[in-house]
Amino acid sequence: MPTQKCPICGKMAKYENPPDNSEQYRCFECPVCGHFVISLMAEDHLAKFTIKDRMYYSEKAKDAQEGKVLIIQFLDDGAEALTMHRYDDKSVWFG
Repeated sequence: MPTQKCPICGKMAKYENPPDNSEQYRCFECPVCGHFVISLMAEDHLAKFTIKDRMYYSEKAKDAQEGKVLIIQFLDDGAEALTMHRYDDKSVWFG
């Protein structure tokens, strides 16, 4: 499994593409933030946030219920661009 800096906390973390091989998302396993999934657009957007603001998502990832995982996405409807999050079944993303 490849590694890179976690887009939330900046520590080294393992990642892989989702089981459906979508290249639009990365599934992370971070020693600080835990498991989460982030879209590539959200990853780029999050890089502009302060560490304090990014750590909000670390807490959300750790707060996921058993069997669930945090999904971080970037939405741009033309009028405004924002980062949103939701929870989904972990087995869908981590196999």
